[in-house]
Amino acid sequence: MQRLVLLATFFSTLFISSQSLAEYKKGDFIVRVGAAAVDPNDDSDNLYLNGTVLPDTRVYVDTGYSVSFTGTWLFADHWGLGLLAALPFKHDLDVRGLPDPDTGEPLGKVRLGDIKHLPPTLTLQWYPVCTESWVQPYIGVGINYTHFFSEHINRAAQNYFETVLGAESRARLKLDNSWGLAGEVGIDVALGRENRWLFNAAVWYLDIDTEADIHFHTGADDSSRIHVDVDIDPFVFSLGIGYHF
Repeated sequence: MQRLVLLATFFSTLFISSQSLAEYKKGDFIVRVGAAAVDPNDDSDNLYLNGTVLPDTRVYVDTGYSVSFTGTWLFADHWGLGLLAALPFKHDLDVRGLPDPDTGEPLGKVRLGDIKHLPPTLTLQWYPVCTESWVQPYIGVGINYTHFFSEHINRAAQNYFETVLGAESRARLKLDNSWGLAGEVGIDVALGRENRWLFNAAVWYLDIDTEADIHFHTGADDSSRIHVDVDIDPFVFSLGIGYHF
């Protein structure tokens, strides 16, 4: 969060002297579309198999890419409500430390599966320049809701569950949805001193913590469960264009 504040302060100091009629004022709307990357700052606990810890195991979440959509309503000079939406992001999942079926030694990082998610985020934004400049830095804080869906187990992971853990059914992966805090810093630059079209660059930090479970049957009346707590906590980077109404 300190880095976000420093970036916003830097942009404010750098561009505060730029004058233009492309000002932001109470009642305005700004819509933006961009290419976005969700880059996880991930960590996880050890995996648990039926309540028994698997030492030195963890899950990794790879970077996902999609298209972002953001909008801002300026309810007062210098203050706005911002909404982040996107097309679904897809992330590959890897797991490290599972025992090798031949030697029993811990395996390196191997593919577990993949997931999709949507991260709608609502923020209160502050525009320090607002009515004086055609370059508009901003900073925001708010709340994020992340919805996970289309969880999928990789074929190699399924083979592992069948060979080593006695799975007799297709393994099912489920991630809990997440609520968390969010922070953002961004900048709008008008494409011309009186132009309502603009270039946008933005960075969000999202607090995303989830619990993941894998279930599979090991017999007619028996089943197994693998459980792990995962902190995804990504930075979201976006570059795009927008329009100021």
